[in-house]
This record gives sequence, C-alpha cells and structure tokens, in this order.
Amino acid sequence: MHIILIYLGIIVGIFLEGEIIMISSVIAAHNGYLNIWLVLLLGFLGTLVSDNFYFALGRKKGKKWLHKNQRLLKKVDIVEYQLNKHAVLIFIGYRFLYGFRAITPLVIGVSNIKTSKFVIYSILSTSIWTVTYGTLGYLFGEIVKKYLGHIENIEKYFFAGVITIALAILVIQIRRRKKEFN
Repeated sequence: MHIILIYLGIIVGIFLEGEIIMISSVIAAHNGYLNIWLVLLLGFLGTLVSDNFYFALGRKKGKKWLHKNQRLLKKVDIVEYQLNKHAVLIFIGYRFLYGFRAITPLVIGVSNIKTSKFVIYSILSTSIWTVTYGTLGYLFGEIVKKYLGHIENIEKYFFAGVITIALAILVIQIRRRKKEFN
C-alpha cells in the first residue's frame, strides 16, 4: 500500500513542483527503490496534466486573475512579448524557466491560440522535459552510487533531505500562488 502512496505522491509532486520531485524519483528508481518506467510515465503525465490545467484555467478565468494582480502582470507582459516574438521556442521551453512553469500556460490560455496547437506543443515539450530530467536524475543517481555508495544507508538520508527540501518549496509555492490569485 505504501508504494502506491509513493507513486501517487510523485504524480502530485510533479504536478505542483516538478523538477525536484522528478530528479529525486529517478534517483530512487536508479537505486532500485522505484520502477523507472513508472516514474517516467508519472512524470510525463503529471507535467502534461499540470500544463493543461493551467491552460484551461487561463481560458476560463485568466483575464480576470491576471489583470487584477500587479505582481503577475510583469510576468504576463514578459510571456506575451516572448510569445509574439518566439512562439515555438516559448511553447517548447517555458517549463525549463523557473517561475514561468504555471504562468505561461495560463497566459497562453488567455490568448487566441487554439487548444489543439497548445496540446500538441505541450506533449512535445513534456516529452523533452521528461527525458531531460529523467537523464539528470539518472546521472545524479550514478554520482550518489559512485561517491556515496560506500556509506551505509546514505540513500535514506539523501532522499529524506531531498523530500524535505521539495516539501518546503512546495509549501512556499502554494502559499505564493494563493496570494497571487486572491
């Protein structure tokens, strides 16, 4: 039962704060604690659902939220400017830019871009993201094994530390988002 909760935690964590959860999950899989293919699938699905959730939110309530929040307006202006200038690059690369992972699909949702176009680019960029962070997690897993493998039970402390940091970031992000959208 606890393994199901771990995998559920991975998909929820990736939905909310993807990179750290993805890398630490792949490291755990690399060390034999999780199934790598399931971690990659959950990473892909969690990210794809997150993107489409924020896009749909942008379609429904984006204009109202974005234009009444002064802190978000700066990011909105940056995203809109870059979308007009480099649309394909933004569609594929925004999830790699810290602080723009949620706001970009929200702004795209407000725009006149077709849903089908967004979904296609979302699938493409999510695939790139999954492979990139899956590879990073695998490489970090190799480093952990090579340099720290001789220390007994280091994985438990390492993963406990990563999970603690991820949860702290998650709480901060949730609080920040609540303030931004209220």
